[in-house]
Amino acid sequence: MRRGWSVALWALMLAVASRGVRAGEADLELDGLLEDKEKVLEGEMKKEAPGDHRVFNVVTDDDISALEVGDIYKSNGSFFKVTAISSKGASGGKFSAERTAGRFDPSRSWTRVSGLGPLTIVTRETLFSLYLSGGWVMHAISFVLLLAIVLTLNSIWVYRRKKQCPPRFVEDARRAIQSGDLGRFEDLALREKGFFPAICQAMAMDFKTSAVDDIKARCESRASQQITLLRMPLKALNLAAVLSPLMGLLGTVIGLVMCFESLQYEAASAAKSQLLAAGVRVALFTTVYGLLVAIPALAVYFFFSQKLNAIASYCEGVATDFVQQLAALKRLAGEPTATASADVPVLAVEKQP
Repeated sequence: MRRGWSVALWALMLAVASRGVRAGEADLELDGLLEDKEKVLEGEMKKEAPGDHRVFNVVTDDDISALEVGDIYKSNGSFFKVTAISSKGASGGKFSAERTAGRFDPSRSWTRVSGLGPLTIVTRETLFSLYLSGGWVMHAISFVLLLAIVLTLNSIWVYRRKKQCPPRFVEDARRAIQSGDLGRFEDLALREKGFFPAICQAMAMDFKTSAVDDIKARCESRASQQITLLRMPLKALNLAAVLSPLMGLLGTVIGLVMCFESLQYEAASAAKSQLLAAGVRVALFTTVYGLLVAIPALAVYFFFSQKLNAIASYCEGVATDFVQQLAALKRLAGEPTATASADVPVLAVEKQP
């Protein structure tokens, strides 16, 4: 009986020893795998171009509770090191990653290659991230958009009938002409600003020594100058409407070049597909953004062009009435009047669409 217990004890000791040996072998095998993985990682990072240490802000809805500073992730063929964590938790968070190797911007998918963070992280798509994915062309189109907004606000303020042909000024000037007080008429024209007051200044200039034909010629010349000045913001707005889709087309070409470069890039098929997708995103987003700026700008341009034409037509009618009244004053005073018909419009302003 005692011999049987000793045999069982020896068998138990042998089993424990064999387990220890197997556990040690497993630990050695795991350590070897980790060392091999680190060597593969170092080899991949050496193959990539040195990083420019640019920092990218990442927002995600994935669980990043285990993420730590120093973790290394791979995205779009480049390697990134986590440098700062603004917030983290089971519902997502925000962190910053520095590009340590590679030359491509990260995509939405991040794969862990070193550290304790989650194996994969998918970034959240925001309007700002979509904007940044378009590259520097998006900034150029945004400048054109800002210019179009400023010109639109300026057009809303400038192209108003009350500003270019103030009703109170028209009534006061008409009463001054009807009463024959040309001094008051000239004083009113000099004090007021706008399209029609500038024409009235031309009417009052050298009135006593000018024939009606001379007054008409001065009015046409002054009206042409004012129309040219008033059309300058509209021409700039038209330029913005033309430039934005051309810039979007430039972004499309740049995106296509990125797509062709991704096909030549020596990387795995997954990395190539990510690079190809990045090029397509640049091509599409810049084109869409350019059109979104161009269409409203073009509509605003045509709207205010028609409004300016309407203001010019209205001022033409009022100016013709004023010149006729001035011609009547000259006839009463026995001064030379116009040789042309009084029905001919005073202002021959060219209308533009």
